Amino acid sequence: MSEKLLEVKDLEIIYKTDLETVQAVNGISFELNKGETVGLVGETGAGKTTTALAILRLLPERNARVLKGEIDFDGKNLFDLTDKEMQKIRGEKISMIFQDPMTALNPVMSVGDQIAESLQLHNDNNETKAEIEKRVEESLEMVGIPASRKKEYPHQFSGGMKQRVVIAIALACNPSLLIADEPTTALDVTIQAQVLTMMTDLKEKLGTAMIMITHDLGIIAETCDNVGVIYAGEIIEYGTLEDIFTGENHHPYTEGLFGSIPNIEKNERRLHPIEGLMPDPTDLPKGCSFSPRCPKCMDICKEVNPCSFEDGKHRIKCHLFDGFEGFTAADKEVE
Repeated sequence: MSEKLLEVKDLEIIYKTDLETVQAVNGISFELNKGETVGLVGETGAGKTTTALAILRLLPERNARVLKGEIDFDGKNLFDLTDKEMQKIRGEKISMIFQDPMTALNPVMSVGDQIAESLQLHNDNNETKAEIEKRVEESLEMVGIPASRKKEYPHQFSGGMKQRVVIAIALACNPSLLIADEPTTALDVTIQAQVLTMMTDLKEKLGTAMIMITHDLGIIAETCDNVGVIYAGEIIEYGTLEDIFTGENHHPYTEGLFGSIPNIEKNERRLHPIEGLMPDPTDLPKGCSFSPRCPKCMDICKEVNPCSFEDGKHRIKCHLFDGFEGFTAADKEVE
């Protein structure tokens, strides 16, 4: 039986300024077992990165507020930990690959020193300088970079090689959970495939659980066990990879995402994009956030925010599934 590693429960986060309040995350919940990968997919501004930063407790203190929710990691609520306790978890237990490798690395430190910095920070076994140096070399070789390049600087590496260095830093302490936030965004397609293959191989080798954050359904299909589709700060559909990609029942937004992807089997000349734009997070519509763009919108959708309806592990947050065969209400409706 799979052992639960992470559980995010009803997470709500806002960004508050003098002029307005941004409702960034609006009740997100999901689970992750040890060794598994969950994908969070959605448009830019949907709340994916904010959720990741909340797990690491790296939200900007000046304007971010966690209104409610829990993040349980390995049996501990991360919001209950002190800053010192959280520092021990970052890097050692939970690591993150940030979006842009071009800006994630320190330009005035050699790549070897940047890996060593992480190892020294979590040097619980009192390893010597020589032992840490050896682990730096092993980390670089693990991601396909010769150990001889450890004294080189980021500007001496290509974009793909920089991303490999970032991954080496993230995996140096063999964390239980790796958060990958758009890890291939700045890379060309060929390098993207190489990096994804490498990440998948390393995940299986090290037994690391992973949260894959992306807007690319192709990446989700290649790397994930479970998938959460996020829209306007909510997970509007969640299920196994098979539920999302081959199942018959979907949220209208999920159907729209797949309709926006070219399909060579159908030989259609035109795509079917989702009309309209995501709602302004400072002024979300009443009822279902997707209702202004939904082709199946009903009167109730404009007034009442739907609850989640579930069929096994498959959850869909949509009024269309109220009373639908096989689906039962998972929570109460929210006005």
